[in-house]
Amino acid sequence: MPYLGVDGGGTKTAFMLINKQGEIMAAAKKESCHYKVEGLDKFKDVIEKGAAEVCQEAGINLADLSYSFLGIPCYGEYKEDTPILENIIKNILGSSRDFECDNDAKAGWAGSLACQPGINIVAGTGAIGYGVDGSGSSARASGWGYFVGDEGSGYWLGKQLLSLFTKQSDGRIAKTHLYHLIKSEFDLEEDFDLLSAVYDKLELKRSNISRLAVLAYKAAQEGDKKALELFRQAAYEHSLTIKAIIEKLNFQKLDEITVSYSGGVFNAGDYIIKPLQEYIKKYQVKLIKPILQPVTGAALYALYQDSQDKQDESDLELKKLTRKLQQEEKRCNKQL
Repeated sequence: MPYLGVDGGGTKTAFMLINKQGEIMAAAKKESCHYKVEGLDKFKDVIEKGAAEVCQEAGINLADLSYSFLGIPCYGEYKEDTPILENIIKNILGSSRDFECDNDAKAGWAGSLACQPGINIVAGTGAIGYGVDGSGSSARASGWGYFVGDEGSGYWLGKQLLSLFTKQSDGRIAKTHLYHLIKSEFDLEEDFDLLSAVYDKLELKRSNISRLAVLAYKAAQEGDKKALELFRQAAYEHSLTIKAIIEKLNFQKLDEITVSYSGGVFNAGDYIIKPLQEYIKKYQVKLIKPILQPVTGAALYALYQDSQDKQDESDLELKKLTRKLQQEEKRCNKQL
């Protein structure tokens, strides 16, 4: 009984198949399936190829899938697009296949908290928060897109970094290590050559600009005060998202609210996690490391939902499955 999990994002799309025992049968990565950026044809192509690849690796057919969960960027944010996306998925998986689509933020929550109550912050190319309380009610905050929001995301960090370079180049603020880091990264003879780099090399693409967050991390490692402040600002933005979700849901039955995180921005470690802990300590929360990866969470959620529908006993021993999947992630580390 295979279960398919899909975690879509602004940079990549991850696929995973697991069985009822929590063993990983296959995993794969493809390009972004962000249909608002890449288009519906690309969305269909990525989902179709990724699903076919993991099924082929596991030696099964799409018709063998018991249940699938697909976390899709921007899903639910444009009402007119929802039936179009679901119809594409239905045609790929087959009309008889059980599946659920939702925003990719739900895959982040399902992975980081293993489908348990709490809040997860996603900070990858974009940024969004998603929470579920003890009664199963859910809420989100942030995730308004790169043009009007997504504060604290990789794209946001990259854009802020470029802005700091221009200010330091002009003399509006003093030069720091990040100025020289960016000049070296793009091999700039003149500072204004940055414009050519942004337009021609980065092509103004969200995924390319978001990768500049790595330079912010390198500058922070060198003790660059501006880079360190950038991560502190990102942490503050995520704390506001957490606050908003707490106020939307009912966590009163819990002694403390579990909060976790996912996405490449958090690879910066203590540079963002420590200030985040400072900002949220007043909310009676416990910040934990992610339990599972988002794509593993998506597959676990598919299994869990199928068990709920069939009323299997003890929720398929969710905690036992979670421990098994943690072991499986280590075993399949290179694939993931």
